Amino acid sequence: MPAASFSIHSNWFRNAVKLVAALSIPAGIVWFFIYSQEQARIEVENYQKEQKANPTSEGMVVNDYQLKEVDDYNHVRWQLVAKKGSMAPNNRDVLLDSVIVEYFDGPNVKMRISAPKGEANQETRYVKLISADNKKVETMGDGGKSKFEASIVELIKKNQFIASGGVIIEWSEVAKVTGNTASGNIDSSGISNVKVAGNTHSTVVVK
Repeated sequence: MPAASFSIHSNWFRNAVKLVAALSIPAGIVWFFIYSQEQARIEVENYQKEQKANPTSEGMVVNDYQLKEVDDYNHVRWQLVAKKGSMAPNNRDVLLDSVIVEYFDGPNVKMRISAPKGEANQETRYVKLISADNKKVETMGDGGKSKFEASIVELIKKNQFIASGGVIIEWSEVAKVTGNTASGNIDSSGISNVKVAGNTHSTVVVK
């Protein structure tokens, strides 16, 4: 009798172990599902918090966008004004519509550049002016003493410019030069140190 009792208890124990093992499988699946859902919820909340703390400015539009450069005495060297500025996907460049760049000598405007489109980097002050709708980038000096037009004009450091695409440069009553590309300096005193390249042609005014 004791041996039979031991056998019965042994079988009961084994069956109980099997039952627990069988029940643990769906319980484990349910636990893993709940755990995964909770982790996903936590990750979504963390992402939303990060987005609120560091919102992206991509696509942000600013009317009457302005960018300028000043000297050591806080006098404006040049100022860019656009009818509209939209933040580019890289969050560094601004895409511009109806752009005007003016170079100052004290309070007076000495050079003005107008363009239908453009791009500007707020950190480096790099500006790219772009033609559109058959309207080129146009530059006019004080009193019309100097002017030029091109498809693209890039304004880079140290008052330098690079122009490309059907460049036409004129010095009133002095000369007219055309070419594919041009580079030089541009500031309140006008354009200088100009180099024109590619299919160049020049006309000198003889008085």
